[in-house]
Amino acid sequence: MANREHITLLRSSVARWNLWRENNPKIEPDLDRVDFNGVNLKNANLRRANFHMALLNGSNLQGADLTKTFFAGSDLRGANLSETDCSGVKFNGADLDGCSFKKATLRKIDFSDRDLRDIDFSEADLRRADLRKSNLEKVNFFKADLRKTLFTEANLTEAYLSSTWLHETDFQWANLSKAVMRYSLNLTPAQIQSAKIDRETKVPLYLKIHWISETDFRCENNPR
Repeated sequence: MANREHITLLRSSVARWNLWRENNPKIEPDLDRVDFNGVNLKNANLRRANFHMALLNGSNLQGADLTKTFFAGSDLRGANLSETDCSGVKFNGADLDGCSFKKATLRKIDFSDRDLRDIDFSEADLRRADLRKSNLEKVNFFKADLRKTLFTEANLTEAYLSSTWLHETDFQWANLSKAVMRYSLNLTPAQIQSAKIDRETKVPLYLKIHWISETDFRCENNPR
């Protein structure tokens, strides 16, 4: 059960809350099932807080420290998580529809087998994140760091991957139909060859696609 003192303090002032957290670093806030819909928690220190089954619909968490925060089963629809540190966060069963993770730190996050449509991951750090088998249709990854990210069997139809870092990114069996990958860095022919693409997939100019049939293709470096 949520701690009423914790709820009251956090609602009253983020500045006072952060000072209290600084003076009590060993206390892990219990905000289980709290109703914080639409609440402004910008820059709050929520490290290791328990938000199990919490209502955070439309809340502003921009710049918050969410290191090892527990959001399992919570409602985060439309929440602003831009510029947050989500290292070690648990989002199991959380509703993330319409969330913004712009410029967020999401290294090694487990977002596998999830419906993540309508989420903004632009400029996010998703290095080594697990997005296998997830639905990422039309998701915005502009300028995201996707080095060693796992997209195995993910649906990236019409995803916007322009200007991303793609060193050793795993696209094995991923659907990149109509995806935009212009200006992405370190993409190789082998990565494209391992995925599903169509004639509307936009690869960087340093790669060239040779279509053999309607579905079969060969990708190679473009010697310009």
